[in-house]
Amino acid sequence: MDAPQSRQSRQPRQWLRRIGWLVLIWAASVLALGAVALLFRGVMSMAGMTG
Repeated sequence: MDAPQSRQSRQPRQWLRRIGWLVLIWAASVLALGAVALLFRGVMSMAGMTG
């Protein structure tokens, strides 16, 4: 009968862990998008397509 109680006590920690992973993946994707944007900007600048 201890299983449901221990499962409930782990519930908030699992939720925080999932939110942490979500934030980590979101931040990594934003950084990757920024890196690609800087790369494109650099290539366009070298090609003389500055605005």
